[in-house]
Amino acid sequence: MIITGIVAGGTGSRMGNAELPKQFMELGNKPLFIYTAEKFLTQSDYIIIGMNREWLKMADFLVKKFLPDSKNIFLTEGGADRNGTVKNIVTFAQEKLQCKNTDIILTHDAARPFVSEKIITESISAIQKCDICTAAVPATDTITVSNDGETADDFPDRSNLYLVQTPQTFRLGDFSEIYDSLSEEEKKTATDVCRLFMAKGRKVMLVKGSSENIKITYSQDYRIAKFMAEK
Repeated sequence: MIITGIVAGGTGSRMGNAELPKQFMELGNKPLFIYTAEKFLTQSDYIIIGMNREWLKMADFLVKKFLPDSKNIFLTEGGADRNGTVKNIVTFAQEKLQCKNTDIILTHDAARPFVSEKIITESISAIQKCDICTAAVPATDTITVSNDGETADDFPDRSNLYLVQTPQTFRLGDFSEIYDSLSEEEKKTATDVCRLFMAKGRKVMLVKGSSENIKITYSQDYRIAKFMAEK
């Protein structure tokens, strides 16, 4: 079984003066999180959206409005951070939908609306050969390390550097086992699921991402996304 978990628990604070969390901002005449979820409809048995409790009712209304014929989309409350939201999505799949530990889940940012069918398909294929995989693209800009935010301390060789995207794909049981075994400190320092798995010695396979698979974080990203959606 293939499950998609859409991570939409943030408040979009970095968008500036946005009146709504960014996942509700309009893209292609529909809310951003709907636009993103549609990309997974044909390859998912279930889609579970993790949303801030304050916005669950609005999200439910919008799902029914824009996807009235989709009976496999569910909402659950997001967590305190990204991994907490993923945990809630996984728990919902296991407890509410009776999904098995061996079932596969693709976790994806609601704010990455241009994920391609190719990336989704290749992620599903790759997970057959590994514990976890993530979309990623080679770094094209020179990257520096700064410990004080003012001066450069190192310029790593970018030929070995990749920019991590989503989806990040793994099995439900593996995530639950790893997440529950970590200390609170380990959970705080791991910013995404890949780091959780690596903390327990699991190798992360890379799936070829795309420069178009952008994440909408700042207002300028939203302007670019609107242009891309129009084209």
